[in-house]
Amino acid sequence: MRELPPFPGKLRIAKVLLGNLEGPGTVIDRFGFTYEVPDLREPIAFHLLINGVYEPEVQDLLLRALPAGGVFIDVGANIGTFTIPAAKHVGPSGKVVAIEASPNVFSVLQKNVALNNMSNVQLVCAAAGANNDEARFYPAPSDHFGMGSRAPQFNATPISVPCVTPDSLVRKFGLPSVDLVKIDVEGFELDVLKGAIELLGRERPPLVIFEFCDWAEARMSRDNLGAAQRFLMDRGFRIWRASDYNCGSPISAPIMTGGEMLVACR
Repeated sequence: MRELPPFPGKLRIAKVLLGNLEGPGTVIDRFGFTYEVPDLREPIAFHLLINGVYEPEVQDLLLRALPAGGVFIDVGANIGTFTIPAAKHVGPSGKVVAIEASPNVFSVLQKNVALNNMSNVQLVCAAAGANNDEARFYPAPSDHFGMGSRAPQFNATPISVPCVTPDSLVRKFGLPSVDLVKIDVEGFELDVLKGAIELLGRERPPLVIFEFCDWAEARMSRDNLGAAQRFLMDRGFRIWRASDYNCGSPISAPIMTGGEMLVACR
């Protein structure tokens, strides 16, 4: 299946051909990195299995934007599909800070970083946000392991997880500069940005790649869709759809419906 180019229905055909994939597995991506996954049915794992990559356009953009020796903060690192290629890309003189809130998924992230011998990754098991307190976190079932959230879901019983601001991690790890921040936290992107005021206010702030998803963001504030985009725009950032970055125009107003990966630059 990997040898076939993407086409409509490819994943549906793969599911029929492969049958029941319930349960954990080990997958090798397009770069040759190895990942343990909690359940092969989950979208991240299934895309890795069938195509060798999850969100290839975003991953390619990230690797183009990161310089050798650069610094990358991965907020919502999950099992490491962005963390690990980025760590290899920036090299031993660079650094990756990978933040994951789910204790169960974090343990898989730890294993994957170790499996791929990435010594330049700092791992943080916490929910990135606006303060260094604690938060309620709702774990996702294994077949949706990429969807853990601070919003109620899946009839899950919440657990308490530590919170950490990106700014405090920049200070803790002594990062004189940060080249890129990726944020994918199931609708709580605004809270992460509020915890990165110092970083975003630097003379040379990082490029920010972040997700907008209307239903996920509505769980934080139904009356404030597009709030993360407005927060960045108010601080002088221009925002592009990821597919338009470097080849199109920035958006003129916050996107309010649907889902997009966005790129913010000042």
